[in-house]
Amino acid sequence: MSEQVPPANNYSYNAYASNQAPAAAPPVPVRPKQVDLGFWLLIAAAALSVLSIPLSIAWMNSSAYQDSVGLTGMAPDEADMVIAFATMTTIFFAVMSLAIALLVALFIRKGHNWARIVATVFAALGLINLTGLTAGGLMAVSTGLGVLLPVLAVVLLWMKPSTEYFNAAKAHRQYRKFNPGA
Repeated sequence: MSEQVPPANNYSYNAYASNQAPAAAPPVPVRPKQVDLGFWLLIAAAALSVLSIPLSIAWMNSSAYQDSVGLTGMAPDEADMVIAFATMTTIFFAVMSLAIALLVALFIRKGHNWARIVATVFAALGLINLTGLTAGGLMAVSTGLGVLLPVLAVVLLWMKPSTEYFNAAKAHRQYRKFNPGA
């Protein structure tokens, strides 16, 4: 009978096996006040968008809006159909943007960097809405706050304490992922 002979070297064929102790767990990150304030500014912007829906609908039914988009030359039935379509589109996109904004804000609070990047992109795209300031009155105030709040939130979210929090949160999540029993 043949006898099994151990290998002549001490190399391990398991790349993950080692005699080293696992690294110490990074501490649970403490959320800085900049992240909390940024979160609440994003929530306030989302609430403002909900409150601005009736304002937008009222503005779309005004003669000033109808003059600005050229509905005055249309037949009344056609103008009503355009306004109804614009109203439904406004409501749909408001609900979708509200859901996305709340989701992004919650993940920002948990320390996910991708959510901070998404908020930054949305805040930059929101600058396009500054054209709504020409509407005047309450619509201009709503538009101005709707642009200003996310921009302020993003500025806070990119400050040094916030960046350190996002990095620490990532390290903590990765440690938990690769060390489930620790």
